[in-house]
Amino acid sequence: MAHFPMETMNTEVTAKPILELHSVSKRYGGVIALDNVDFDLRPGEVHGLIGENGAGKSTMMKLLSGVYSDYGGEMQLNGQTVRFASPADAQRQGIGMVYQELSAFQHLTVAENIFGRNLPLRGGLVDWPRMNRVAQTHLRELGLAIDVTTMMGHLPVGTQQLVEIARVIFSGARIIILDEPTSALSPPETQRLFEFIATLKAQGKSVIFISHFLEDVLQISDRITVLKNSQKVAVLERNQTDKHQLVELMIGAEAKLLHQVYEEETRLVEKHKVGEVALVVEGLTKRGAFHDISFNLRKGEIVGLFGFMGAGQIELARCLFGAEPFDAGALTLESQKLKFRNTTQAKKAGIAYVPENRRHSLMLQQEIFKNVTLAHLGRLIPWLLNQRAELAIARTQIEHLAVRPPRPLLPVGALSGGNQQKIVLAKWLTQQPRLLILNEPTRGIDIGAKEEVMNIVKKLRDEGVAILLITTEPETILSIADRALVMSKGRLTAEISGRELTKENLMKHA
Repeated sequence: MAHFPMETMNTEVTAKPILELHSVSKRYGGVIALDNVDFDLRPGEVHGLIGENGAGKSTMMKLLSGVYSDYGGEMQLNGQTVRFASPADAQRQGIGMVYQELSAFQHLTVAENIFGRNLPLRGGLVDWPRMNRVAQTHLRELGLAIDVTTMMGHLPVGTQQLVEIARVIFSGARIIILDEPTSALSPPETQRLFEFIATLKAQGKSVIFISHFLEDVLQISDRITVLKNSQKVAVLERNQTDKHQLVELMIGAEAKLLHQVYEEETRLVEKHKVGEVALVVEGLTKRGAFHDISFNLRKGEIVGLFGFMGAGQIELARCLFGAEPFDAGALTLESQKLKFRNTTQAKKAGIAYVPENRRHSLMLQQEIFKNVTLAHLGRLIPWLLNQRAELAIARTQIEHLAVRPPRPLLPVGALSGGNQQKIVLAKWLTQQPRLLILNEPTRGIDIGAKEEVMNIVKKLRDEGVAILLITTEPETILSIADRALVMSKGRLTAEISGRELTKENLMKHA
């Protein structure tokens, strides 16, 4: 990833804070989510916020963005005590949030997304020319060359992210909260985002940058606040710390293995028995997405598939799972030729797929047990729905995967990101698959949750499941994969194993 000149980062921001939290606390019933936390944000500053899942980051952002108003302590904005009644109230006072899961309307234009519901009217009708003209001027002032008449769904994810930020600024925000903004971006898209943030800083706007990617936090932030167990444990100048120190502050110096896994060049894959070939992919092609993909995967083996966003790996996974048709090639699973018409056929053949966006595969308002059993109700409970039977199955999976809290009647949306990811896995592991396809299984979850998820994956590998792990995170592949395939622009460019499997080689071939 490119590094920017130090002068663009404006590391010496010393002005009086624009936003302050004083001894802020928040409880959910008997659970303390924030415990007497202080925080401040200066004009023209990027302030990084890090911590494990459950450390208090999300709660703190919900206070700042107006989602919660019932908390202890005090918030000050421009020296005045405030307490927002709603997100709209926070937005009116200059605070806007861009969430990890983008909220853009894919079938509306860039200009329509920027204006939202406040479309300009003329004679009772929408003034489309004025809307496009104003939106284009707004983007140009922010240094963005994006055609505002383009449908949002036609833009790359990274460009959509920039439009989302521009929309928040258009609404009047001078403080922008970015939640995991680089989790779905390729390195070039991340670089473009960082350049955009530098432009915002030069205009005097302030950014709170929340991320699990510590390298990104270290690159873009002026100061970094570390939360642990609902408390603030440190505020550090970016140029006076490093990743090693941040990891120790987040998880504790005693967590040696986690620290090793997080260090990018460490290989910790232990030797284990690999079985016969389970999956054979020969010349698989889907026009416009990927071409002539061939590889095999053995029982009890984890093969990492690495590539930047848009390389074709997601479309390949969807074809293997029957969610999209492929145009040419052959697919063989345990000596049986397959060409699925739908995902139901793929599931019957013993293939499980965990998609990159866990929210798309979970019913967040529904109970944990319903999410666990939904994919297999026809086979597990073939006659009448029996809640007692579903609960028994869910409890087994909850115990097996160490879901916390272990309460099957709790809505999935109440769980942390790492525990939601365990429920996604439980959904597909209720009946063990022959082939498990994992797409970004550790995206957006903290270091401790990553290790727990990876331990689950290793256990399945040891039980003979063939696993294809797709990720844009080299560290994930280095920590768990037996070998790696690299995709770039729809083609396989390398197969890497042994001592050659390094971050440098993965990046070089991507």
